[in-house]
Amino acid sequence: RRSRDAVCDHNASAQGRNATVEGHQETRMAIVGLRPQPVSDPEPQSPENLRGLVQDRLAETAPSSDGLLALAAREALLGPGKRVRPVVAMLAAAHVGGRAEDALDFGCAVEMAHAASLVLDDLPCMDDAALRRGQPTLHRRHGEDAAVLAAVALLNQSTRLILQSRAPAEARLGALDDLTQAIGFDGLAEGQMRDLRDDPVQRDVVALRRINDLKTGALFVAAARGGGRMGGGDADDLARLAAFGEAVGFAFQLCDDLMDACSTSEALGKDVGQDQGVTTFVDLWGEGRVRAGVRQSLARAAEAVGHDSPLTTYVLHLFRQAELGR
Repeated sequence: RRSRDAVCDHNASAQGRNATVEGHQETRMAIVGLRPQPVSDPEPQSPENLRGLVQDRLAETAPSSDGLLALAAREALLGPGKRVRPVVAMLAAAHVGGRAEDALDFGCAVEMAHAASLVLDDLPCMDDAALRRGQPTLHRRHGEDAAVLAAVALLNQSTRLILQSRAPAEARLGALDDLTQAIGFDGLAEGQMRDLRDDPVQRDVVALRRINDLKTGALFVAAARGGGRMGGGDADDLARLAAFGEAVGFAFQLCDDLMDACSTSEALGKDVGQDQGVTTFVDLWGEGRVRAGVRQSLARAAEAVGHDSPLTTYVLHLFRQAELGR
């Protein structure tokens, strides 16, 4: 097995010394080996405009009260980000024949869960991270107590936002089931525990894929399936959207493994080298095969929903356009 330094040395020139937090997809694009594509003017239902709707709605739903807890939660939720998961949810609603706006509140709920997971992931008892999106991590700014409670409050608010939405009751309950499953024993929490505590000797391809599906894939599956529910999709629609979310989640995790091993904190706006001493697919497969794995996962995502679907177009752009960050 080659060392990570040997694996990544020849990528140094691709790493955008002046990359910003909002532009760290430039590094992702260079690592994976995808070519940038020209950016067209946004259309009314383009991902750029959907992201704007998400940004506005998140600002409306963020806690407005005074006090440290509300401040910490707002900072965790409203910091820089491209809102990938809520945009996926809205595009999924449109994909099955509904309106993208039908999944706006659900998508914002998914983003709240994602923001909470990042706060928890950064804690000293987890990754002990110093940077997130170019800024000191929440627990370093406000203390571990405020960070933990802000994460819990955001998770609670994500549930309330779904329950209070105007979607039909069956769609709301189904989407809520999708999201809570992605957070708990069959999702983020279980995946993080396995990542922290599993015996490194037993981290083969099957075990590592399971961890990745729980930590990263589960929330993408929830975003796609839940968005499809909000748009009125049937069982076949939801199954295809789940396959799409799983494939996209795996592509994201493979890219994160590569960037952690090959990039810099300045380029990404977050700590790197967090996986040192932990087996990842970079260790098991090597750089070339991981790059191929990303492209194969994106191909599977396209097959699940159609190569001409706006969902496919959006995801491919995430990995191709330098200015789109995670």
